[in-house]
Amino acid sequence: MSLAKPKLFRDPVHDTIALPQDSAGDRLLVTLLDMPEVQRLRRIRQLGLTSMVYPGAEHSRFQHSLGVVWTAHGMLERLARRTKVTEETRRLVLVGALLHDVGHGPMSHALEAVTGVRHERWTEALLGGPPPYPERPGAGPLAELLRGFDPALADGVVALYGKDRLPPGVAPFSRDIVSSQLDADRLDYILRDGHATGVRIGSYDLARILALLELADGHLAIHVGAQEAVEGYLLARFHMYKQVYLHKTARAAERMLEAMLERAGALFRASTPPSYWPHGPFGRLVAGQPLSPLEFSTLDDTDVLFAIKAWASEDDPGLAALARGLLYRELYKPLPLPPDPARADELIHAARSVARVKGFDPEVAVLVDSSGDSLYRPFTGARGAGTDEGSIRLVDSSGRVAFIEDRSEVVKMLAHLHVRQHLVCVHPALREPVARSLRLALEP
Repeated sequence: MSLAKPKLFRDPVHDTIALPQDSAGDRLLVTLLDMPEVQRLRRIRQLGLTSMVYPGAEHSRFQHSLGVVWTAHGMLERLARRTKVTEETRRLVLVGALLHDVGHGPMSHALEAVTGVRHERWTEALLGGPPPYPERPGAGPLAELLRGFDPALADGVVALYGKDRLPPGVAPFSRDIVSSQLDADRLDYILRDGHATGVRIGSYDLARILALLELADGHLAIHVGAQEAVEGYLLARFHMYKQVYLHKTARAAERMLEAMLERAGALFRASTPPSYWPHGPFGRLVAGQPLSPLEFSTLDDTDVLFAIKAWASEDDPGLAALARGLLYRELYKPLPLPPDPARADELIHAARSVARVKGFDPEVAVLVDSSGDSLYRPFTGARGAGTDEGSIRLVDSSGRVAFIEDRSEVVKMLAHLHVRQHLVCVHPALREPVARSLRLALEP
């Protein structure tokens, strides 16, 4: 029996992605790729404004989503040699992998601080879950397509993203592939973002990890022969956070974007809107008005980029300064703050005083950024026994299972590392006087 030709994509990370089209579930996946909510991801940069630091970081959420579904496909192929993977499980996992980022807004994570809604909530809402704004329901055709194929499929995918009990018959490894500390999402974005940015420390041995995938108590596990490969993956993630995801200049650009949108919204609510005001959902988002999931799914980076270009020539000096800075890469200068919150607040107040003296609006010219993440959340330690959610399991040749932090000194170290930074980001003209003020304030 002849098989249908697979859907082929050339990919800089995985070489050739070949999505099969043999079964109805396979064809559903290809149909989902053409849905407007998924095609929109072509117009959303994976790393937001990070391209202002790493010029190659122009890749999209669509590219990443393809990489995630292909990685999940490889994981399922390996697990199928160890256990029976039903067509329903395979379909659930691959749809969950493909759609995991469908709720991302423009400029990746940057708009989450403006809306106060995380992208996971929008993803769930687009799949028929409760919308972030109850007064604005409407999941749209994506949820309808999934429910038309299988009434339980959309809810099953949403369950993979959450922390609640999985539906009956859904194996724990299904969630592990989609959302865990060794999921297809992280396995792809570390390699993809490292490739795009040129940060070679983001490389690791994905092929060995996939080749030595195992199962333990229904969960995803790794044979001890791939322990070093997993350590390399976790170290790569650590260095990508240090060098890319928390890069201080990219963080300053994100704070500028947030400040620009908040400034425009404040002017609108004060009945003195900018001369250019975006129509439709983006205008309502900036104004602080609720959107339905379907309305949110029409937004992409072009809405933001057009607003930046238009607002660079506005009469309001604060709005124009922020927009011009983003348009011409005249970015605010990030300066480190001490970890002590009280001391940091004193220095932020001092920086705003300097801005005021120099004739700047301190609410616009001085921005604050706090960021951080845990590199690995272990099973043992502070979280206590019995909370094994997402932990990475190792299996030896005799079938004995252990958590990787109990076997690896490298992972044990990472479990105690938290990448954190606290910055004050100031208008370029204020860099020297504010830096001088901070040095004087920090002198013993």
